Amino acid sequence: MMDEKFEIVAMDYLSGNLTEGEAKEFETFLEAHVECREKYEELMQSWEQLQAMQTPDPSEKMDEAFFNMLSSVIEKEQGKAPKQSIVSMLSGIFRPQWVIGSFLLLIGLGVGYFLRPEVEPIPTQTIAANNETEEVRQKLVLTLLDQPSANQRLQGVSEANKFENADDIVIKALLKTLNSDPNVNVRLAAIESLTNYVDKPEVRQGLVQSIPNQESPILQITLANLMVALQEKSSIAPFKQLLKQKELDTTVKKRIERSIESII
Repeated sequence: MMDEKFEIVAMDYLSGNLTEGEAKEFETFLEAHVECREKYEELMQSWEQLQAMQTPDPSEKMDEAFFNMLSSVIEKEQGKAPKQSIVSMLSGIFRPQWVIGSFLLLIGLGVGYFLRPEVEPIPTQTIAANNETEEVRQKLVLTLLDQPSANQRLQGVSEANKFENADDIVIKALLKTLNSDPNVNVRLAAIESLTNYVDKPEVRQGLVQSIPNQESPILQITLANLMVALQEKSSIAPFKQLLKQKELDTTVKKRIERSIESII
């Protein structure tokens, strides 16, 4: 019998956890093995000493000293907070749902700490490169919008859509395109691009001012729909001005009239 196994069986024998047959088998083993019997006797002495030891019950003075110490610590932590009895505080602290909630909270905080994404500062070189890219795109947009080819001007509007926030120069170029470009498709593209900045007063004002400049029915209807969506009341006057035109398309006239009613 190995030493580790022997000690386990011996402790079970001393504590009475062995069956009658197992106990007799262990006794027979001890009689046959002198060295193990000596070791068993040492274990038995330790066991008897352990059993003889009695844990003293805490005295009232010990309880009082402990709770006084605990109370002083809690008061220091709470500062000027209202005082509560130790019993009520302990009962609140050790409620099962509070313990479970606190445990889960600690786990969540720990996981969040270790799994949090590393926020790295944007290098100065990257910021400079982005600014340089915006400047290059601005020059490209202005150059393309000034080209004789309609396809190139459409490409210029497309490049303008890539700005995260177009500056005044680009917006003015788009408004100029909306008012004066000879191609209807380019003007439509300009309206679509400008809708990204309708939160800017100058853009709204520019769109409203462009209404009398539009002769194409599709452009007139597009602006009418946009003004209804924006509920732009300042567009009513230029729309009424359009209605006075004798050559105004009948379908467009009805659509503008409905738009005015919707805005009013």
